[in-house]
Amino acid sequence: MSSLKFSSPRFLSFIILVICLIAVADNIELINKFYWFGLTIISLGLVNFNFRFKNIALAIYAISLLYIQFILDRYAFTEEFFIHCLGVLLIVKFAELNSKNNLLSFNLICMVISISSLINGQDLLSSTLSFSIIILLVVNLYLIQQKELMDFNFKNVLKYLGFGLSVFPIIILFYLIFPRTEINFRLFNPSSSSLGIPDTIKLGSFENFANSDEKVFTLVNQNFDKKDLYFRVKIFDYLEEDKSWRPSSGYYLYNTFKNSLKIKSFESLDETYQIILEPYKKRWIPSLNGSKPTSSLIKIGEDPFNQIFSSRDVIDRKKQIEFQRHKISYEINDQLKQYYTDLPETVSDELKNWVDQNKENKTNVSYLNYILDTFADGTYYYNLSPEVKSENSYADFFFRNKEGYCEYFAGTFVILARLANIPSRIVSGYYGGELNTIGNFFEFRQKDTHAWAEVWLDGQGWLRVDPTSVIASSNIRNSLNDMFNNEQQFSGSLFSMQIFKLMSYYINYADFVWTRHLLSYDNSKRQSFIKDLINFKFSKVFLWIFSPIIIFIIIRVLFKFNKSNIVALMFNYIVWKSKKDLTILNSDTPQEIIKKLKLSYQNKYQSFFNLYENFRYSNQNIELTKIFRTFMSAK
Repeated sequence: MSSLKFSSPRFLSFIILVICLIAVADNIELINKFYWFGLTIISLGLVNFNFRFKNIALAIYAISLLYIQFILDRYAFTEEFFIHCLGVLLIVKFAELNSKNNLLSFNLICMVISISSLINGQDLLSSTLSFSIIILLVVNLYLIQQKELMDFNFKNVLKYLGFGLSVFPIIILFYLIFPRTEINFRLFNPSSSSLGIPDTIKLGSFENFANSDEKVFTLVNQNFDKKDLYFRVKIFDYLEEDKSWRPSSGYYLYNTFKNSLKIKSFESLDETYQIILEPYKKRWIPSLNGSKPTSSLIKIGEDPFNQIFSSRDVIDRKKQIEFQRHKISYEINDQLKQYYTDLPETVSDELKNWVDQNKENKTNVSYLNYILDTFADGTYYYNLSPEVKSENSYADFFFRNKEGYCEYFAGTFVILARLANIPSRIVSGYYGGELNTIGNFFEFRQKDTHAWAEVWLDGQGWLRVDPTSVIASSNIRNSLNDMFNNEQQFSGSLFSMQIFKLMSYYINYADFVWTRHLLSYDNSKRQSFIKDLINFKFSKVFLWIFSPIIIFIIIRVLFKFNKSNIVALMFNYIVWKSKKDLTILNSDTPQEIIKKLKLSYQNKYQSFFNLYENFRYSNQNIELTKIFRTFMSAK
């Protein structure tokens, strides 16, 4: 395999290739990453290996690679598959960088990848990678146009870098001045995601999808108590005969119980909060109870029966949504109450008998508390991976196994409540989250999925009941959710991981600040910026936009401050000062210049001129401090 020369544009193209692959390969599977790594090694071997009909052979090679990529993407024509194809084509194109046209084509593919990375990611890493690609592409295009191969030394590197950074302010100004529009045209639909809650749940469901550390959304903290953060996503209110729960759609509830739900009172509270949604490629929008979105950037539909929200379009870009809290009181009629007490005939007789024995002579409230006391008696255990599977039998869990996780407890609680003719339903969503103490915001991940119950009490409406919360911490055996995990990891250890946790907080905080500013830059802020631009009230923004070039100039100036340049600067200062009274030519030697000076000036600067000549023309090693003292004494 031939090596890449630092002085060749191919070396810079290789650096751009690596950055592009990092930008594209963020969410691909591990086997796909190994696949691309192998292809890159092959392209490095082919880049300087020329043979007849190489272009035709590479075209056939590329088609076969795209078919393999199609298999790795599970035969789905999605937006991600299109981007992955660009990554494969970029690797293959690198193998034929033997002409100017191929280099230009390579740069064009890189430009498309950088733009797609910026649009899809929008986080700090994606934006940094995209801007880096664009800057390096400008430098690469400049190198391609050079007729002679320039030396790859530090001086030229600074020159190339400065040329590339000159594009950065233009990119920022385009972003700040031109309106932001949502790009809805897509060649393919986005791929599906495993994040969220499935459409049906049964005993064992949460074990299959609640084991991911992938981030779902971020809550901007407004002095919330972590234990009150129950974000609702889906409501499960219908129990099938096979004892699996499914949600009733808002469309069905509206058409069946159109006049069964009424808002009794509605009071807006002076409380708002914001969430930043990750591109989880679903339509549901998590929200706290009693809140409504105020954002108008995306179209959001409301299901008033379930008090949940959904987006008209798939959430495949980061979105920031603001909610306002309200105090809402609902009224439901007997027909809808009956719907929330319906159960199939397949419900266990054991559960029915238990309810008959324990509901007698108890009010609804005392009976519900009795169920919670039963869960809290010390014989029940919270375990994300229970040793004994209940095979979707709530009776086995309640009477014998007594080990499970949130859906076990919530589902059993709702069944016991309905058997006592108390309207109830399962609510699923996200609970708790992780507080970033550096930036004071909560991050919710897939592992924070949770299920709890809601019961209807006349005069009080829907009330949240979380049966899992009554389990003693000593009875929690396995949980990914930090709210239920009582293990104090990494504490008291010499090799504590707390330092890495703190580092991740700082990194996530930087990404949070970047993302929030990026998403909150709306049309009103754009108009305000343009107004300040016209009125010359943009000094801080100007410094921020042009900071890369300013930093670059400062670095270049600092590197100019060597001994030779400092001495030359002193000499030029004397010449410039003397030109006011005398005619001094640029071609004059130091001795010719000093002879033109007045006698007093000759005596004054003679010693400095002698040191300057010895330093400049005789290559004598004279200390800079000595020259500086001579100059200052003459001055």
